[in-house]
Amino acid sequence: MPKVAMEGVDKARYAADVAACRETATRITARSQANPDAMWAAIGLGLVTWYSQGLASGVAVGGFGSAAVDFAGQPSASLIAEHQQIAVVHCLAKRGYRNLDEGVRDTFYGDNNFNPSVVLMKPRRTGVDTYNVETLAKAGRCNLQPRAELTAKGPGYETYNVPCDNGATWAVRCEFGKCRVLAQALIRRS
Repeated sequence: MPKVAMEGVDKARYAADVAACRETATRITARSQANPDAMWAAIGLGLVTWYSQGLASGVAVGGFGSAAVDFAGQPSASLIAEHQQIAVVHCLAKRGYRNLDEGVRDTFYGDNNFNPSVVLMKPRRTGVDTYNVETLAKAGRCNLQPRAELTAKGPGYETYNVPCDNGATWAVRCEFGKCRVLAQALIRRS
């Protein structure tokens, strides 16, 4: 079982999530990119053989050559296992679990900057454009895990406040799905 923060986690649900993530990870295969030109060379050899000796011989030579190149380019089992382990941790992170294993890198929360206080915060008002506002805040480097809160709503528009990592708060207005930052005020949060 992967090491995750277990406070407040239902063990039956966790076991089901781990099983589902492992099932998904077993479908991952890796292919070596050491010499991508070798595959094209095998196909070219098959085409040359087809031209000189006929279709059946060309397909056979190209097929056997491609299979040999593919077999020789298989990565090690340890590399495939590493990719599958990362996929399991990433899958669990998407389901809300926090990775505690130092030896496994998790890319879901950039550089393992998981902030559990974000998950434990009180509920907030959301609207139709909440996702757009949070994407805008991420792109503008306001916050790694932005939590936009709906402050006003009217016909065709919504306004949000987004607290930033540096203590500032963005005021964002969305009109018919198009969002823009109105102000970046330094507001002290209590």
